[in-house]
Amino acid sequence: MIFGTVFTGQVKTQNKQYIETKVFCLIIPLALVTTLLVTEVVANGRRGLEIKSNRTSIIAATIRPLISLPCLFAVVAYIANYDTIQWLLIPALLAIPLFVYVWFYFGRTTKYERFVREQFGKQFGFYFMPNWLKPYDLKSKFEELKKIYISNFGTSDWKEKIIDMPYYNEEFPLLYCLTSLENTINNKPETEKMLKNIAETEN
Repeated sequence: MIFGTVFTGQVKTQNKQYIETKVFCLIIPLALVTTLLVTEVVANGRRGLEIKSNRTSIIAATIRPLISLPCLFAVVAYIANYDTIQWLLIPALLAIPLFVYVWFYFGRTTKYERFVREQFGKQFGFYFMPNWLKPYDLKSKFEELKKIYISNFGTSDWKEKIIDMPYYNEEFPLLYCLTSLENTINNKPETEKMLKNIAETEN
């Protein structure tokens, strides 16, 4: 029986970093404690960047034990009674693909996320999406990059420069991250579309 707090709901893995949610459990999760972009597993827990509650991770934390227990029961029941109760093969066959999906496919990083997170990884060492950040961290990281950009270029024209800048340019991650952070703070549909188009073109 699992009782107490535990990190679970691992999703969005990239470069050995992933999201996990710390929950209070009584076999199944009962209450959310915190959500972390995990960078390292240590003896007493996890290290990483605390982020906003992640819906995908919470769903994974909830449905994985709910799917795993019936799946295990169905498979064990069939193995124990395969010569007398043949129909138990049906729930076992239905349960196994569902188990594989929720554990190995649900919550995988998309191509778009992989591209965006790669840019932030180059800038900060943390492979995150800007909308995962808590408001304070979002503004803090934007101001940090803005200061670097203005120090190097003396202007605030990163959004204009990013349009024609090739992906392989060493300044590309800085410009892309700045534009993405700024648009997460003050969303503009046309900028969001531009960022997605750049990511799709480079993918």
